[in-house]
Order: sequence, then structure tokens, then C-alpha cells
Amino acid sequence: MLYKKFPIGLSDFQKLVEGDYLFADKTLMIKEIMDDSSTVVVITRPRRFGKTLNLSMLYYFFGQNHSDHKNLFEGLNISEDAEFCKEHQQQYPVIFISFKDIKETNYKHAYAGIKELISALYGEHRYLLEGDLLGEDEKNKFTALLNEEANLTHVKTAIQKLSSYMRKKFKKSPIILIDEYDTPIQEAYLHNYYDKMIGLMRGIFGKTLKDNKNLDKAVVTGITRIAQESLFSGLNNVTVYSLLQEEYGQYFGLTEEEVLKLLAQSKQTASIEKIKEWYNGYVVGQYTLYNPWSIINCLDNNKELQPYWVNTASNGLIAQLLSEAKPKVKQQLEELLQGNIIDQPISENLVFADIKTSPEALWSLLLYAGYLKVLSSEFRDYALMAKLAIPNKEVGFVYDRIVAGWFSRAISLNSYDKFVKSLADGDIDQFKNYLSEYIIQTGSYFEFNSKTSEQIFHVFILGLVVGLRDYYTIHSNQESGLGRFDVIFIPKDKNKNGILLEFKTSASIELLLERAQEALEQIKDRKYIEVFKQHGVGAVLAIGLAFFGKQVELVHETISVCEN
Repeated sequence: MLYKKFPIGLSDFQKLVEGDYLFADKTLMIKEIMDDSSTVVVITRPRRFGKTLNLSMLYYFFGQNHSDHKNLFEGLNISEDAEFCKEHQQQYPVIFISFKDIKETNYKHAYAGIKELISALYGEHRYLLEGDLLGEDEKNKFTALLNEEANLTHVKTAIQKLSSYMRKKFKKSPIILIDEYDTPIQEAYLHNYYDKMIGLMRGIFGKTLKDNKNLDKAVVTGITRIAQESLFSGLNNVTVYSLLQEEYGQYFGLTEEEVLKLLAQSKQTASIEKIKEWYNGYVVGQYTLYNPWSIINCLDNNKELQPYWVNTASNGLIAQLLSEAKPKVKQQLEELLQGNIIDQPISENLVFADIKTSPEALWSLLLYAGYLKVLSSEFRDYALMAKLAIPNKEVGFVYDRIVAGWFSRAISLNSYDKFVKSLADGDIDQFKNYLSEYIIQTGSYFEFNSKTSEQIFHVFILGLVVGLRDYYTIHSNQESGLGRFDVIFIPKDKNKNGILLEFKTSASIELLLERAQEALEQIKDRKYIEVFKQHGVGAVLAIGLAFFGKQVELVHETISVCEN
């Protein structure tokens, strides 16, 4: 028997329904949009969470020119409200534009891309040129935009003008749908033409959304909420719904009920607990959500658990910001990598200019982009404080890659492979040589000096050993025996030795060896080896390391677990 297909990469609602694909019914969102008292509704969610598909759904439901698609919504949840459908379905002119593909490395190409987008939009509504609906000057401007020959002023007012033409044509104000509004802005920040782009987008959105008498309602989606004072200046009819608000929470991402339903519909048996560990964890109010892109790909690939979402786009901006972050941020990152929760202030308005100088802005971006989740939040000391954690195993891979990337420019792949092998094989001399070399080569990322804390070395070591994750389960800063160890490696092959690293900082170069010996003695005195007994590991390579700036010393001993 053939079962329905999975809609990999499909964001057109008509094709989704008519192509007989498996999907979660989110159509009740349509009613909530119309019930929302705000004229402009801005909804921010991570990428690949169904934003474009949901706007496409609104486009087909409201659009007057979709009379031949009236049956698209038959049998879906919204069709049960016959009165609402009679009042609103296919009753509006609709403008739909998506900025999701404006990802250029310079302003010239980005501006050209936006002109091309507007040309396509005007091409969709070229019927407005027919007859005498528009005056000669309006037709000239329309044609210039259609041919990508319009000046900057006309580009900025293009959507606003189109809405006035459509009101004139249909005697009714249009609904405006703007998808991924902030993609050009994020790319501009990453490639150093932010000021020009923010000026352009402020002009477009200001003209389109502020005091536009030809606007019935607008729905705008994006990943981040750009500060109103820099983008939606003077807009007083807008409500923004981020991951911190419960409204619309169930419409972006998949609930567990929807995941179970997709499993049943696809006739697949899979461990929901494993799927939850990998792809669940996004919290919006009462809703805990799964990443829809990852779920669909996982089911389409015979339930193979692997990172799908993290491979769909560049993590360049996130990687750059974390690599340039201050030591305190790197310490907090180390906490997150170990599955711990950190308490940080979060801003609902993101000011890109502050990201490199304000940890609050950085953590906010990581949250809204889907790299963190909020467990709880409260206003404290005039700030919104949130308890943050990594959402799931898949996102954990992103941080692994980012931290590993801190070393990639300074370390050749061949050299790195030898380093990893030296630790796994217990070749301590080689391990020490590579470690000393890497501290010198990559020190700029960690600002190593005589006052560098042990937590920074934690992050440094955890980044270096990412390549061992296929062969070891790595834990850091957890309880065992009579205290808390620094880093342990539990081998997946129980015939292999375990590895335990304990760190100390030294007050001088002369005391390095003494401090390294203290670290080794601490491993034995506090019985950190106990944790390996639970995993059936026979012996452990215990290494005490001491650091003073960019200098390192170590001592080691192989300890039989059964003797402890």
C-alpha cells in the first residue's frame, strides 16, 4: 500500500493539500488572525518552523482571486466554522511577499534582489494596468517597478502604492502578508552593510504598515523582533508575538499530539522518547513543540535520528558572535553544553548594533533563532530574566560545531586527527605537545592570560574533544564519588579505557607541575572514578592538567576501576 508523502521543503499550501501530502492542520490560525485586535500582527519564530507555509495558507484562504481553489479547506478544521468561512473566505484582495531568499553578501545585490521581488509582485497584479483604473503617471510608476527601473523612493513605497491600487480596484482594503521580513537585515549585519539595509527596510515597512489607510490587516513573520525604534518607527497599531508569548504558540512547530498523529498516518513505529530527545523542547507558553522540519525529514528517512535542521542554512552569524564573545559568555556556553540552565536577561526588542557588546542582545538572538529555549521568565530589577537551556540534542550539535570551529583555522585536519588519537590511545607525550600547540594557536578566542579561569579551559578542552563524541560519551562538571569532576570520557566500547581530566590554574609557571599533581591527587582522593563503575568500564586514564596563561603541564596515571 502507498502512503501519503512527506512535504520536504514544500511551503505552498495549495500544493500541500492537492498533492495529498501528510501535514498538521493549522487552519484555526486563520480565525485567530481575524479575531486579533491589532492591525499589524508580527510573529517571530525560528527558521523552518512553518512561517512561509502558514502565510501561504492565509493567502489562499483570504484571496479573492482563488475562487477555483475553494475546496482547498474542505474537511479541515476551519471549515467547521461555516459562518466565519462565509464571511471571510476569498473575500479580500491579498498582497503576499517573502524576503526569505534575500541573502546577499553586499547591498548592491541585496537591493537588486528586492527590486526583483517587487517586480514579481507587480507582475502578479499586472491586471491593474488594464483600462483606466490608474492614471497615466500611476501606470508609468507601475511599469517602472515591473521592469525593475524604479528609483529608490518608488521602491520604498511600492507595496503601499499597490495596496491603494487594489483598494481602488476591489473597493476593499487588502490584507498584506510579509514573510521573513528580517532575513535581509540579518544578512546585512553579517556582511557589513547593515545601515544601508535598515534604511531601505524601514522605508518599505514604514510606508506599508504605518497609517496606511488602504490596509485591512497585515501579518508579518520573521525570526527576530528588530527594535521598533530602528525599524517600525512610530507604528502604534502593531503587536509582536515572539517565543515569549503564548498566542499562536501551537501554530508554528508540531505539538506531541500532532507528531503522534503523523506517525500513525505514516504507519511508522518509532520511539517517541528518542524523537523527543532529538527534536522536542521548544517552549511557547503552555506548548512544548517539536521542530517540524526535523520531524518530517526524520520520518521520511526511516526514522533515522540525525541533525536535519542544523544543516538547512548557515550558522555563520551565530558562530561569529560566539567566537567573538567575552570570556564570561564562553563560561555560560560551557554550562549550556553540559545540559545546565543559565539565568540571563532577555530583550524582546533586538538591537543588532548591541549584539557584540551586550550579552543580553546575544542571548536574545540565540533564543529567537531557535538555539535556546526559555524554561521560565520573570521581571526582576527592571529586566526580563529568563532561565535558558539548549532545546534538544539536535541543537547541541550546532554548539559542538561552533566550538570546534574556533580551532579549525589554526589546526589542520591531519593534526587534529592525531591529537584525538593521542588522547584515545593514551599517548600522553603527543597529547601534551598538541595541547600546548593549540593553546598558542587558538588563544585569541579565549584570551588566555595569567588570570584566565578554569571555566575558560573547560570550554577550550570541550571544543578540542568534539571529535571524540562518536566513540565516547562526554560529561563535564558533574557529581561522582565525593565531589564534582571536570571532564570524563565514557567509552562506548567497554573494552576501551575511560578518560578523566581534572584542571587547575597556577599562580606561576614554576608551580605548574605541582598544581597538575594536585589535580591528579584530587581525582583519587575524591573517588571520581566511581562514575565509571556504573558503566562497566575497567580502567581509567586519569590526567591532571595545570594551566598558567598559555603554558600547560600535566601528570597522568592509569587507574583500575575495580580497585576503587
